[in-house]
Amino acid sequence: MHQVISDEAWRDLLAADGTAPASKFQRDFVRAAVARATGKRPSLMHLTLGQAARILERLGQSPAKLTGGGRGVPALEKTGTIAQWTLFGMLVLMVTVSSPAGFLLAAGILGLMFLLRKRRRDRQMWEDASWAGSPVSAVKGIAVPDARIEAPANHAAPQLAAFEGQAPILPVTRPASPDRGRYQVSLGRSEWPNVEVVGEHAYSKAIKSALRASKAPVTVGRDSESEGVQVELVAEPDNPYDVNAISVRWRNQVLGYLSREDAIRYAQPIRRIIASGLIAATTARIWAYDSGDRLRARVTVALPEPELIVPLNEAPTGVNTLVPWGSAIQVLKEEDHFDILFNHVPPEGVGLLLVSLHRVIRILKNGVERPFVEVRLDGERVGELSNITSAHLLPLLEHTEIAGESALAYAKISGSALAAQLVLHAAKATEISNDWLSAGPHSAPKLLPRSTEYDVPPAYAI
Repeated sequence: MHQVISDEAWRDLLAADGTAPASKFQRDFVRAAVARATGKRPSLMHLTLGQAARILERLGQSPAKLTGGGRGVPALEKTGTIAQWTLFGMLVLMVTVSSPAGFLLAAGILGLMFLLRKRRRDRQMWEDASWAGSPVSAVKGIAVPDARIEAPANHAAPQLAAFEGQAPILPVTRPASPDRGRYQVSLGRSEWPNVEVVGEHAYSKAIKSALRASKAPVTVGRDSESEGVQVELVAEPDNPYDVNAISVRWRNQVLGYLSREDAIRYAQPIRRIIASGLIAATTARIWAYDSGDRLRARVTVALPEPELIVPLNEAPTGVNTLVPWGSAIQVLKEEDHFDILFNHVPPEGVGLLLVSLHRVIRILKNGVERPFVEVRLDGERVGELSNITSAHLLPLLEHTEIAGESALAYAKISGSALAAQLVLHAAKATEISNDWLSAGPHSAPKLLPRSTEYDVPPAYAI
């Protein structure tokens, strides 16, 4: 007997959750699971990993299956896709040359493919209308211009909607200052477009421009997608609808806004970056489908957790170079310096610090000299690296010493009033390119001291 999942339940299952998009094979796996359980195969073109896990749990299956059989591994999925298309191409070729009627049969197979593709797009449009949240409720008070609401499931006529009782306002047109430096909020980490943007329906013109510039032109009846789009996060303290509003802009054009909840979470680090005279930059993934009379779009941006965007402390004075972000390296003997680390553990329990790395010589009992890496915070020792790990970084520190530079790196601090842990994130010497070495020094961004409030210039304009 098939399960029945109501539209209300689907709206809960597909609620925006800020997780990374599911891969093609993961989406297909979930669709097949739903088809077996309910007898109906949904489209789920915009499925995220969090939504996929909720759906599998609803069906009584383990979310761990999302990563089974190589699903979610880009290299394996690419190989699988190539194999699928290769087999399909061979099948069509065999059918075409097998008999005089083979060409017509092959044409029929291709026509069926396009028909199924169109049916899935139509199904997705229905799911967006019936299962996705209303565009007005998704915006949660962020001002967007002239927002036209899609007809609901009962096919009521579309209406113009104002937000929080206010009349629609024209899009933001004030350009960002071109001479400011860029602060990439990922700090060199892998950039996953994990945070949903809201209000995209009001900025279709800018979204189309961004897609075309990324060589993904928008064509009626087809979906377009572009990843790695460079965008800017702009705080709008003068926004008449939300003083915490943060817009997502591409070449000074608004693509949408962070939700009200996310804007509150990210307000402090984003405002600190902007108040320091820098541009808060990240990457975005843009998807759009042009149905002819309107554009459906989805924008997601790559954002780490708020407490891991900007360091709690300031960069030391003098000539320094910031080592690129690398895999996690445990700092040893930090428990011996808890009296120093205690003062840097934030109330949230987790934060980011700028530490300096130093080449130090230890004299063993037999008189042998053994170099190792010492970690210092604001000039005070807070730990060291193991002999094996030190060996991966010492050549880089020797290079910075010869160049007269101090090596800085990011470190994640976590703890409480009882203990603290320090994890270094620095690239190994073998991971550093010659171009990076010759282009130094790579100074750490100069940020204002940590504060509860920052003076951010007005950015919302009619």
